[in-house]
Amino acid sequence: MNIHGQLYKVPSVLMRGGTSRGLILKDVDLPKDPHERDLVIAKIYGSSKNGQIDGIGGGTPLTSKVAIVGVTNKYNCDIFYTFGQVSTNSQKVDYKVTCGNMASAVGLFAVEEGLVELTEGITKVKIYNTNTERVMEVEIPVHNGHIVYDGDFSISGVSGSGSCIMVNFLDFGGAITGKLLPTGNVIDFIKLTDESSIGVSIVDVGNVLVFLKASDLGLNGTELSDKMNSKIIQENIERIRVRCGRLIGLFDEKEIVTPETHALPKMVIVSQPEDYIGETGEEITKSDIDIVGRYIAMGTLHRAFAVSGAIGLGVACNIDGSIPNGLVSSDVSNKIRIGHPSGTILVDVEIEVENSTSYKLIKGGIGRTARRIMEGNTLVPIDLMGS
Repeated sequence: MNIHGQLYKVPSVLMRGGTSRGLILKDVDLPKDPHERDLVIAKIYGSSKNGQIDGIGGGTPLTSKVAIVGVTNKYNCDIFYTFGQVSTNSQKVDYKVTCGNMASAVGLFAVEEGLVELTEGITKVKIYNTNTERVMEVEIPVHNGHIVYDGDFSISGVSGSGSCIMVNFLDFGGAITGKLLPTGNVIDFIKLTDESSIGVSIVDVGNVLVFLKASDLGLNGTELSDKMNSKIIQENIERIRVRCGRLIGLFDEKEIVTPETHALPKMVIVSQPEDYIGETGEEITKSDIDIVGRYIAMGTLHRAFAVSGAIGLGVACNIDGSIPNGLVSSDVSNKIRIGHPSGTILVDVEIEVENSTSYKLIKGGIGRTARRIMEGNTLVPIDLMGS
């Protein structure tokens, strides 16, 4: 880091990965003290009670993400990747979560920065994800010694097309809680009142995901942001989320939990395939999808679908008796087509059945696009840098 007047210049690269956007920072350019580091990141993003007007954050969960990277040889990996979900209205950065979308940008960044040597055809970047203590593998296309940026691969929620970057999650089951099914049950019943309860399936694949039927919330499942983000619906979802988080020990009974303070568990509302019109006006037909999903992150509907969430849903669809399994098309396979608010996403999962309540994720992969948007320095006050 370099001194610039009374400001520090922090080398930064702004990138889009999949349907997410955020800065990629090298660990050597940040304070070693975790608290000081988070204050610097929050300042860069402008996170405060007044939103993110004083920084680079876009005021939404999808644009308030950060990736910290460095070189490592752990598990024979090339680099490590620490994902942070930056709060939009406080100085908190949540690391108890990961992001597959940003992993595609991290893989591209590693090759662009020369952290990984180019291999003709496909350069595989082996990444140790510190959040989950698991390994990701990102495949970057290379031709004639150069990264291939152009291509006809497109993803819903992002305009245009580019080359396909494969993001593979290797043995990610139980990354947060130690078990792919944290409670040991395919379905748990969460008590809402003294007289009612709701069935959920809780799955830990990279992130902890809670699946519940849209119909149990009085929804048909194809709702878009104008309806899904209504106060009453989000309050109902949040109550269930908190109960599930406490059930599996993510937080205790006395802890104050909000979408901003605790990113996990994530909520996924699922329903049977139906025709609907997406956020961009695109028509999604039930013949082109196997299940409809709505992914909730930080109290807001994800306008597309998170990568780890898609892989988790693909896994859940293959678990006999789970909530998604009961809704997915009858010819369920390793390849699951998910209908989301902005279109569709295809996920390919390979799981191993150990017994009726024990499953192992061998590999989960999904195609993404990514690009470098801006590079340079972000500026923070010297006094935030610590000693």
